[in-house]
Amino acid sequence: MNGHSNRWDQLLGEAELLLPKFLEATDGLAHEKKGIRRSELFFFYALVAPRPPSRIVESGRARAQSTHTLSRLFPNAAIVSLESDPHSPDVAIAAEKLKDCANVECRFGDSLALLPEIVEPGDVVLIDGPKDFRALKLAFRLLAAGRTPAVFVHDLWIGSPARNFVDRRVPSALLSDNTRWVKHYATLDSDAPPPTTTDDARVAYGATLGCFHAGEENYRQRLAQCRAAQGADRLRETARKLLRQPPVRRPKDFAMVEDKRSR
Repeated sequence: MNGHSNRWDQLLGEAELLLPKFLEATDGLAHEKKGIRRSELFFFYALVAPRPPSRIVESGRARAQSTHTLSRLFPNAAIVSLESDPHSPDVAIAAEKLKDCANVECRFGDSLALLPEIVEPGDVVLIDGPKDFRALKLAFRLLAAGRTPAVFVHDLWIGSPARNFVDRRVPSALLSDNTRWVKHYATLDSDAPPPTTTDDARVAYGATLGCFHAGEENYRQRLAQCRAAQGADRLRETARKLLRQPPVRRPKDFAMVEDKRSR
């Protein structure tokens, strides 16, 4: 436990030094509410920038909000961005946004199949699609292969089955809804002050970026456990449907409701 606390001490110390560079690099960038938020991208930057990789591989480009930001934050790194649907209306928006980003290469295809093939030793990986257990299994496969020093997974919502698995089975994970991070950097997403209580801060933060470092877990074992947890969750969902019980509202659903109310 002390080791985890020490890692947060180190991260917050580095973040304080890196914040001016982050703000300078991202100055003027438009940032939509949908997607990876500024505080989450700063979380990524604070963890990766002290030892910048030569290449970052991203899955789930969508409108290229995070891709564009990564291009600015790591101008000396090659950014390889994957998107599953070449016919999505977001493709044209992403292309326009990235037209001046010489260090970005856009590809299309299934990340579940492509990432294990294209990730090279030293690459840092950011997964924003697929989601939930599929994202975790992909992350653990990459880490078990020993090629990447770190994999980041987005949308690990508090209360979701995938997040519950991380909380139970992956104690070394660093999560951007940690109250210490929220207290210091949630204001990057909004001018409003962050919530003052621990529970309010974690729930109000919403989507979460998780960081999994190589060598800190037995990722082959975590992969097997993740598959079992996913199977159990599917059985529960099937039983719910057979019993005609109402669907369980995930924390993401509540966040979407609150977002609509605030507009």
